Amino acid sequence: MKFLLKILQGGLIGIAMVIPGFSGGTIAVLAGIYDELIEAISGFRKHPGQSIKTILPIFIGVVLFALLFILPITWGINHYPFVTVSLFAGLLVGGLPSFYENIKGKNTPVNITCMIVGILLVLALTIPSLFTGGKYVSLVSAPWWMYLLLIIIGVIASTALVVPGISGSMFLLLIGFYNPIMDMLKGFFASLGSALGISLDLGFSSNFIGVINSSFIMPSFLVCLCFGIGIIIGFVIISKIMKFLLTKYRDATFFAIFGFIAASLFGIYADKTYYVSLTPVQISLALGFFIIGFLAAYFALLYAEKKQKKNAVPLKETAQEDK
Repeated sequence: MKFLLKILQGGLIGIAMVIPGFSGGTIAVLAGIYDELIEAISGFRKHPGQSIKTILPIFIGVVLFALLFILPITWGINHYPFVTVSLFAGLLVGGLPSFYENIKGKNTPVNITCMIVGILLVLALTIPSLFTGGKYVSLVSAPWWMYLLLIIIGVIASTALVVPGISGSMFLLLIGFYNPIMDMLKGFFASLGSALGISLDLGFSSNFIGVINSSFIMPSFLVCLCFGIGIIIGFVIISKIMKFLLTKYRDATFFAIFGFIAASLFGIYADKTYYVSLTPVQISLALGFFIIGFLAAYFALLYAEKKQKKNAVPLKETAQEDK
């Protein structure tokens, strides 16, 4: 049962990673597994067996749900973006009461300053998206240096994914790599299907120009592989940094994270294309989906918190045990 719960939690992280403006780290925090995940990744060399036991079901959930939901989410973003992102904004807000327990009664000047810095940092990263959507960078027939660049981009994007409230997908959107990478990922599966005689209509973006057949398998795979290598490298590096901060400056770090998450609400809606041809019906639907998301997250996390409280191991304790 615990294994399946972690798959579901990982699935929520995977879904969040696909949505521009949303952070997988935010979901990990709100689901109550952030400390555990950071400890498992950063301490892999010390206790590989325990780390694998923790990471494996979460990883399965991330990959499985990201692949399952990439089509409906990208379809929703392309056709009804304001309504779609409102559902996930509701999920985020619904999880804030649960997270608030980490900072309640600790309003020192240093902690408040950290929260303000967190808010300003996220705003600085997301405000540019109001003025630019990021030009489309074609990865079809990419030169050799582009694959090296994809590794670097993967490292930076994973940093944004691990730090709660900072969206890796928003970062990719701003630099023009979000849709190209999504297209190459979908192109890999479509070309694989073509090689097997299966026709898959996965809904590529309007800027995508490529011939989907068996010869497209390798170039699309290399793009995904290089980006994936960068993400793994970034995960390891930022996880060690976050473990240090959560161990040495836990309260201040949680206040900064709260600032990240609160400001990311702005980031979720910080895309001017969402408001093109927006109708009263869509606004009403968006409000309804926001409420549904809020209630779903609030009660789900309330239930999960009661179940996990008995078995929760604070990061400070595990860090002391490692010593």
